[in-house]
Amino acid sequence: MGVVYRARDSQLERTVAIKLLGQHLPADDVARARLLREARTASALNHPNICTVYEVGEAEGQVYIAMEYVEGQALGALIPNGGLPLETVTRYGCQIADAIAHAHERGIIHRDLKSANVVITEEGRAKVLDFGLAKRLEQTRPSEDSRTQTALTEVGTVAGTLHYLSPEVLQGAPADVRCDLWALGVLLYEMACGRMPFQGRTAFELTGTILHAAPDPLPPALPGGLRAIIQRCLARDPAQRYQRAGEVRAALEAVQSSSIPLPAPAGTRVSRRRWLWLLVPSIALAGGVLVLRWRKPAIPEGPRVSTGGRASANRDANEYFEKGYFLLKAQSDLPRGRQMLERALSLDPSFAEARAVYGFSDWLMIDQGYSNDTSWLYKAEEELRRAIEGESHSAWAHTALAAVYLYQGRKELVPAEVDQALKANPNDVDALLWLAHYHRLNGNYEAARSLWNQALEKEPLFWPARMSLGDTLRQQGDIAGAIREQEKVLDHAPQNVYAIRYLARAYMTAGDLRSARQSLERLRPEDRQKYEVRIAWAVLLALEGRREQAVKEMDEEVSKFAKAHILATLEVAEYYAVLGDTGRALEWLDLAVRNGDERAAWFRRNPLLAGLREQPRFRQILETIASRRRK
Repeated sequence: MGVVYRARDSQLERTVAIKLLGQHLPADDVARARLLREARTASALNHPNICTVYEVGEAEGQVYIAMEYVEGQALGALIPNGGLPLETVTRYGCQIADAIAHAHERGIIHRDLKSANVVITEEGRAKVLDFGLAKRLEQTRPSEDSRTQTALTEVGTVAGTLHYLSPEVLQGAPADVRCDLWALGVLLYEMACGRMPFQGRTAFELTGTILHAAPDPLPPALPGGLRAIIQRCLARDPAQRYQRAGEVRAALEAVQSSSIPLPAPAGTRVSRRRWLWLLVPSIALAGGVLVLRWRKPAIPEGPRVSTGGRASANRDANEYFEKGYFLLKAQSDLPRGRQMLERALSLDPSFAEARAVYGFSDWLMIDQGYSNDTSWLYKAEEELRRAIEGESHSAWAHTALAAVYLYQGRKELVPAEVDQALKANPNDVDALLWLAHYHRLNGNYEAARSLWNQALEKEPLFWPARMSLGDTLRQQGDIAGAIREQEKVLDHAPQNVYAIRYLARAYMTAGDLRSARQSLERLRPEDRQKYEVRIAWAVLLALEGRREQAVKEMDEEVSKFAKAHILATLEVAEYYAVLGDTGRALEWLDLAVRNGDERAAWFRRNPLLAGLREQPRFRQILETIASRRRK
């Protein structure tokens, strides 16, 4: 529908692409309206994986659009026979899914997503182009000419490229977001296999194949996680597909994180996180896990970085920020990620979003096991406060601060930070997660369960909420339910350290030590030295009567970590109670309560604490909790 020229913006001294109505097309009102609609649609999108529209205008009788000039190659030209490597498929897939999610959140569907409409830049970033067939999801305003709208949708009869069209669109149904998810499934199949999922010698034959046949079989070597994502995207019934692009992104990030081997830096003991999604990018925090996802909080208009926060005026600072954020999110490389963020801040000390992520990385020094020095929590708080001073609308910073307060034993400050995060972004499931942890530590299990279920309704693949929900069921006596929820997580991410660990705890609570050991033995060797894993092994070995081995696991460094990690403190009390060391068990239980763990009902029924219940100090600890709750 148009002709594109490479051009030079003489005012801003940049190369741009100029698209204008082609001379071979009738320059009538309908064609002109289509082009303007494309521009207005695309100009509403501001995302690092979407081609940016700079200006729309008319000159010498022709409508033009000035847009970002994207230098690179079309994705379709880069796909070899046999497909791209798994890491490349998931990386590009996450970026494309995030771009589509950004558009869908703003009421826009693409309707022509294909490998020819994705350019891979020299830096390896996917850019989705040509929203020329996109349409607004909301109803046409009454003031618009209905005849013109009808004409716009009728041009070309069926909008899109045949190989990527969903069955319902081929049958004449109106397009919705699930049509884009079908096309994304076709694109993922194409990247993974080097061919299209549906074949046909003619357009008629291809249409019949899409409508009535199953896609060609996927290669047996393709990982099960990616296979499941593609198959669900290509479900013939739209109701059986993913319903949101963010769900596809989350599932791809799970596959991506489980496939990247990350050796621990020399001389350190690293607790490496398997991050999904998240960004949002935003943070998902549960059970001591902080997961990044690609999701955008609601913040004021203006240039933004990929987290949704306000961008720096310094281009190089933004570039270092994106590199640092990518290293944290996609590669769990905390040392290098911090270096990139430090460079961004050296170039622009007022860069609030970089300050927020850098403060979050201070928190990760504890959470990921790089350090058991609690001073990192206060360094994190200082950085996050500085970030909020620079940008008060950062949902990301407020949610991270809630996590810091919980680890500091200041959980009374959590609700206010969650409230601020939800004001900035009402759909922030990460904020719901931390509020649920707050309620659970207060012993209010029903409130916690309600919040976790709300989070899962918004994002069904949000595994930290499902994992935490499962552990809450365990504490409420529903062992079967607890095991079921952890297995759901492991269905998508078989090596998820935290789900495996929580599964083992469920079996330990039930007294099934054989199944608990089998669960922990599923962990990879590189995960064996993580602090949380060593605590779980220490408790299991104590239950098995292997005292010497248990004591070896629970060394001074592990104990120091448990003091800094509110969600691990109680487990050390359980460990000493099982060993029969009542004095130390009560000391650790008292420490857990002082840190903010007030689950009195769970303390009473926890089978691993059974040896403490007749102790006067145990009753005093419970009375202290009751007194606090009455205030």
